[in-house]
Amino acid sequence: MTETLNWDHTMVDVTNLQDAIDYFNSKGLAFTPGGHHEYWGTKNALDYFGLNYIELLTVANKEKAKAFPYENNSAIHDAVEDYFAGIQRITTIAIRTDNIEETHRRLKGLGLNVGDITDGKRVDPAGKLIQWKIFYVDDELVNHLPAPFFIQWSEDDDKRREDLKKQGLIKFHPAGDLFVKQAIFNVSDPEEAAKQWSALLQAEVVSEGDTYTINIGNKQLVFTAGVENRLFKLIFHGAKQPEKLQLGQIRFDLLDKK
Repeated sequence: MTETLNWDHTMVDVTNLQDAIDYFNSKGLAFTPGGHHEYWGTKNALDYFGLNYIELLTVANKEKAKAFPYENNSAIHDAVEDYFAGIQRITTIAIRTDNIEETHRRLKGLGLNVGDITDGKRVDPAGKLIQWKIFYVDDELVNHLPAPFFIQWSEDDDKRREDLKKQGLIKFHPAGDLFVKQAIFNVSDPEEAAKQWSALLQAEVVSEGDTYTINIGNKQLVFTAGVENRLFKLIFHGAKQPEKLQLGQIRFDLLDKK
């Protein structure tokens, strides 16, 4: 059996959710509160660009957030660590699969330490129960680069898109007809990092000089030389006018390309 993989969303750690919403929305984005994750003691805000979205994540309940383990929760655990360290930055991306059991089996076959597939849920502000299946990669990649995690929603893409439009979550952005085009990873070994992500995503690496690119749908993951060993910034296309946004270490470049 095979899987269809897409870039589902991007995790962004913030220390004060409302302040982050206010800053990005003042620049023409459109974040709205998403809800609480009771098990993790976290809460979020979301901004949709079609089915691809950005999740601002912060701690809502400090005792709960401190208590859950790294295993099976690696990306959320990293976000909680950032909160208590006062760090605001992009963590990693979630990959949407239409066959999470097959994705899980394949990654285990690569020798990766993957957590169990678990059920996730949250109640959105309108009272709708949102459900999904999810698993995390408990291994870091080269030079401590956070791995992606994998998610399968309870509804298929077409139904989710329809529901999100009805809820007003897929909507016009004041900054323009925005969509996320690229994730820029600054890493000390871009060739090896791209090779590892290529295996995770079953996707080809295209090299140009010291830059390595993986296409995922109509988007790209770009690996360049840098010391951060993180997903460094997001590149958006479709802006009415170019602008660079920064909050802490979070960087969004809005470009007027179509």
